[in-house]
Amino acid sequence: MRKHIRLFFILLFSSALCLSCASTKSSSASADSPKTGASQKRDPARIHGDPALDAAYQKWADQGYPAHPDSKKYELDGKATWYGPGLNGNKTASGEIFDMYGMTAAHKKLPFGTIVVVTNLKNDKSVVVRINDRGPFTAGRIIDLSYGAAYLIDMVRDGVVPVKVEIISTK
Repeated sequence: MRKHIRLFFILLFSSALCLSCASTKSSSASADSPKTGASQKRDPARIHGDPALDAAYQKWADQGYPAHPDSKKYELDGKATWYGPGLNGNKTASGEIFDMYGMTAAHKKLPFGTIVVVTNLKNDKSVVVRINDRGPFTAGRIIDLSYGAAYLIDMVRDGVVPVKVEIISTK
C-alpha cells in the first residue's frame, strides 16, 4: 500500500513538473504588442537603450536612416553572441568598467564609442548599443552584446543569432 501511495505522489509530482515546463505562448510574442513598448525594427520611440543612445538613434531616424560612410569598411551582417556573467565589473578594452546590464557591445574593429543598432533577424527586434570592447574571438561571429542588450532583442536563450548591424555614428 505504501509503495502505491509513494508511486502516486511521484507520478503526481512528475506530471505537475511536466505541465509547468510545457510550452505556452512565448513571452516574446506578447512583447510585440504596443502595450509593452518592446523594441521593434525602425520605430525610434520603441528602441531601448540609454538616453544618449536613444537620442543618437532618433537623430539617425530623423535623417532617414542613412548608411554611414564607414559601413563598407566593417563586417556588419553575421552572427551575434552575448556576454556578461563572470566579466561584470572587469575593465573592457576601452578601459571602462563593463556593466553586463548596460547597452554596450564588443566588435573586432569598430572604433570605441561607435553607436550601432543591432537587429535580431529572427524576430526583427532591435537595440542601440555603444562599442566599448573588443571581440568576439570566435570565427563567424561579428558582435558580442552585453547581457542587457541581448535580453532586449530576445537572444539570450538562443545564445547565437543572425543579426544586422548598422552604424549610427562613430566618434
